[in-house]
Amino acid sequence: MYELREFSDHHFGLYVILTLVLLAVLKLLNPWRLKSLIRFWVGVGQTEELNKPFKLSRDFSIVTFIFRGLIFGVVLSIFQNKSFHLSSFDVAVLNYAGVFMIFWGLRTFLETGFMSFFNKQESLLRLFYIRVLLKEKMSFFYGCLLFGFAFIGFGETPSILFAASYALGLLFIHLNMLKLYFRQLNAMPVYIILYICASEIAPIWLALQILKF
Repeated sequence: MYELREFSDHHFGLYVILTLVLLAVLKLLNPWRLKSLIRFWVGVGQTEELNKPFKLSRDFSIVTFIFRGLIFGVVLSIFQNKSFHLSSFDVAVLNYAGVFMIFWGLRTFLETGFMSFFNKQESLLRLFYIRVLLKEKMSFFYGCLLFGFAFIGFGETPSILFAASYALGLLFIHLNMLKLYFRQLNAMPVYIILYICASEIAPIWLALQILKF
């Protein structure tokens, strides 16, 4: 039992170190992004961000993408195991995080490529950027909770509620972005609704079906 606990603690320590390294790298590469991440209680000025000059290398960060993937992996592990403790920080989290990054990376690539045919690529990327800022703030908040409560742990019901609150937070962010879709994409409402169903709802439904197996 002691050896098993030591093994779990060791993985937890590695995840803490990895998270701190990611935040340190982000501070070096983009201090403003780190400040926005940490101040999760401060909202994102949508109008202000939309009016800024768009620069792909500045507005999209691989560091925060990895960080979001790790948090997503831990939450998904909690949902799958219906429990949360130090041993939840295992190798499976990396697998979940890897699938998350590959899935959303390919989705974004294909989606922006498709929108480029309609000359809406930059408008779509601006919407992605605002949405990513909101998700980064939420991921940092849940990351603090995960690392803070790891030594206490959750039972089955609190674990399910915790994972459900994370999913509801993501859903709220997506729903709150709907008005920006209609304003920025400047297309017929029916096309925007079809786009949202295909790009937002369908991938989530597909992921849930995969998790059932």
